[in-house]
Amino acid sequence: MGKGKGILVIDVGTTKICALIGEEREGNLWITGIGVAPSRGLKKGIIINIDEATESIKSAIEKAQAQAKVNIGLIYTSIAGSHIKTIPGMGVVALKEKQVTPVEVEEVLQAAQAVDLPKDRVILHVIPQEFIVDQQRGILQPLGMTGVRLEAHVNLITCNRSTLQNLLKCFENLELEVDGVIFQGLASAEAILTPEEKELGVALLDFGGGTTDVVVYWDGVLRYVFSLPIGGELLTNDLAVGLRTSKKEAEKIKIQKGVCLRELVEDEEVIEVPGIGNRPPRKVSKRFLAEILEPRVKELFEFVEKELRNYVFKEGEMFDIKSKMGSGLVITGGSSLLPGLIYLADQMFDLPTRVGYPPKLSGLTEEIHHPQFATAVGMLLYGYRFKEKIIEVEKGEGLFGKLKKKFLKILQGG
Repeated sequence: MGKGKGILVIDVGTTKICALIGEEREGNLWITGIGVAPSRGLKKGIIINIDEATESIKSAIEKAQAQAKVNIGLIYTSIAGSHIKTIPGMGVVALKEKQVTPVEVEEVLQAAQAVDLPKDRVILHVIPQEFIVDQQRGILQPLGMTGVRLEAHVNLITCNRSTLQNLLKCFENLELEVDGVIFQGLASAEAILTPEEKELGVALLDFGGGTTDVVVYWDGVLRYVFSLPIGGELLTNDLAVGLRTSKKEAEKIKIQKGVCLRELVEDEEVIEVPGIGNRPPRKVSKRFLAEILEPRVKELFEFVEKELRNYVFKEGEMFDIKSKMGSGLVITGGSSLLPGLIYLADQMFDLPTRVGYPPKLSGLTEEIHHPQFATAVGMLLYGYRFKEKIIEVEKGEGLFGKLKKKFLKILQGG
């Protein structure tokens, strides 16, 4: 795969692998290749069989490349799972020129990463919360400001080292060099949330197949992230057991007939459920579907609300994080279109809720204008946004250059 102008992103999910290829045309990002393959070798967002996962990733990439027919310059992949954690960090540097320059911003962010991490953890993302120049707090963009001391408070999104190693091993097997690994919730937020929502305060729930990723913004800054090992696959399994049918048929029923709120179902509505083996199909009340799905969705929302209540803002300050969500809740991901889900979320969180659709980019956009592609589209937007900075450091050293070396070091067990 020679170096070119294309950006390849691979969203490695529990139920599907989605590869997108984008390129710049006339100053705009175009989607020129799409490849989707069933995901094998993963459970709850974590690789449990490297060979199977490698083949699934390879299949999705090949389908995307067959459409795009462009050389790839940058490659991004995604990661999720309950091992994703957020920890605070703080760095300080002296301003040699009595003015904040890009070099000092990079230095202070590097200093903020010098935390005592366990050996099994590694930093994925450094999210600045605020900069302080001398005694002036609350600065989001310090470049050009005058002072003698620059301080940065950051959130470090971390993951399990071996989980990341196993993910990168799949790409090493395909002889592909990964330029960056992005937390799936962060990527989805890039595609779904508006600047106004981020400023006023919002929580995004990415309801995927094996995990539910949550990101929280207010004052225009990413404040908190976490990932729960609960997703649409669990709903499918519950239906398969409750309806006594195969998982394949249960997934079809969930998508075509599923509803997670009993109030939305008439008593007389029935559906036909295929039997397993040679057993004949059965007639089942549609309300029975809601009786299976509603408790599971409520359980997920209760876990999310409990995690949000446990959030501790800087310096040990605790408060009701929902008070910061002025614009409410956004739900995306493959299971977000389940009838009754938005109404149930609105009731349980007491917040206005909407479904998040990725933006319509140029090119093959109609095929992926669906919540289940939010992460992949967000990864492409993320890669396009930072491509110039990444291309620059290929000629020398810098934050992204060190990041690429770090991924190689992680892969080698360093």
